[in-house]
Amino acid sequence: MFFCWWHLCLCVVWHTVSPAESDSWRAEIPHSMVGLDGSCVVIPCHFSYPGPIRKASDLTGIWITDSNEKVFHSVTSKISNVFQGRTSLTGDLSHRNCSLKINPLHHSDNGPFTFRIEIEDYGKYSFTQSKVFISIKDSPAHPTLSAGTEMRSGKKVTTSCSVSHSCPSDPPHITWNHPGTLNSQSQEQIKGQWKMTSSLSFTASKMDHNKPLICTAVFPGGKKVTNQTTLNVKYPPDIVEVISESSVREGDSVDLNCSSNGNPAVHAYQWLTSSGTLLSEERTFTLQRVSRHDEAPYCTAINTEGRASSRPAQLNVVYPPEIKVGSSCTSEISVVMCLCMVDSHPASDIRWWGPDPSTELRSSSTERHGSLTVVTLQGTLGFSDTVHCSASNSEGNSTLTLHVPHNGQLLYISLAVCALVVTITGLSIWILKRKCNRTGQNTADPKTEMNTAPFQVDSQRKCKDPPPNYKEVQHVYGNMTFDEEDHPYECATGADTIYANI
Repeated sequence: MFFCWWHLCLCVVWHTVSPAESDSWRAEIPHSMVGLDGSCVVIPCHFSYPGPIRKASDLTGIWITDSNEKVFHSVTSKISNVFQGRTSLTGDLSHRNCSLKINPLHHSDNGPFTFRIEIEDYGKYSFTQSKVFISIKDSPAHPTLSAGTEMRSGKKVTTSCSVSHSCPSDPPHITWNHPGTLNSQSQEQIKGQWKMTSSLSFTASKMDHNKPLICTAVFPGGKKVTNQTTLNVKYPPDIVEVISESSVREGDSVDLNCSSNGNPAVHAYQWLTSSGTLLSEERTFTLQRVSRHDEAPYCTAINTEGRASSRPAQLNVVYPPEIKVGSSCTSEISVVMCLCMVDSHPASDIRWWGPDPSTELRSSSTERHGSLTVVTLQGTLGFSDTVHCSASNSEGNSTLTLHVPHNGQLLYISLAVCALVVTITGLSIWILKRKCNRTGQNTADPKTEMNTAPFQVDSQRKCKDPPPNYKEVQHVYGNMTFDEEDHPYECATGADTIYANI
């Protein structure tokens, strides 16, 4: 019976007294901390006390120095002037959190600092066994920068930048010099220290290779520190070019060099024709007996990440002028047109001249189509049988004599003159015949109205032939009068005088 009663009493006591009531006066405060001058520091603090849980209004938290200087007091007016406006509690005393924030931190705020709790109608206690010292630095430590060693163009990478601090309520702000996706977090370390980490994710490209990646941490108060690393991005060759001499004379040899980028460096080369024929596997390829008509090769560069090819080699082949087949002269009536077509590189200076080499003929027009120059000469060249076209450049010169066709021209003129003579002759004969017909009609009409019997004898008269020759008569057209006595030219009409156009 006694045993049961004692057991019941123990159970009652166990349930009526909470574990907190059995706690002793105790505080958890780091012995030492590191702070940044001009920034802020939060001293982590947790305390316990015996007895029941009290409400916040029953608790007064105080931080003091060894000289009993009030660093913080729940009653603001009791705070020392040295710390006035710079200190506050970041925790809730009712939850037994006594963390102290000092912002900004001065060089003189090195401690030691002690926390004291006063509980209304219960008691007071200073945790002198849990003092804290603050080591104050003028500048923060450099961030720790971590970048992946295996970066490949086109692949996503993640880098991180970490910095230590002692102010979790106002952590440093970390920025990057490279765009990307950011993720930041602050983690608690030991002795009131925290680590702020910022992660940057981006897709690497060849443009990032050998570029600096910089992270910058800015602390409360404005102090900042940076750290950087050089990015090493692997990528295949993508800029491959053929390098050669500025110009090569046709028939000579030329060295072609393959230039390329890429990371890691290119370790193999190939020289190929457009049909895929392999010419060489060296970085430098010698092209023999260069011709303007050669098929230009191209270069392929290879590294561990891939390969890329250049465009066909752009050879600047120089050669002397060549006057092409098809250069000739044509004529129409009195105008001659000559064409001189010259293939050369560089472009040629083209001249014309006729029988006299010292007299240059001016070209009518000049056209250039790549390496081909077409020059036109148009005009009246008289009766010259030839014209000369001369072309010259830095590599040489060439001259061609062109034949000027005149036969067609003279034929056209002769035919025109003959046609004119025939037309004039025919017209003259037609006019003369028409006049004679009109004269015969005019003399025959009166005989039909008159008695012609008395004149029968006269009508038998016949016209006598005119004189067979007119000496020294120079007129082609003219009115001429003949007397019947001197030159009897008698017709049946009985006219005494005849006028005629001869």
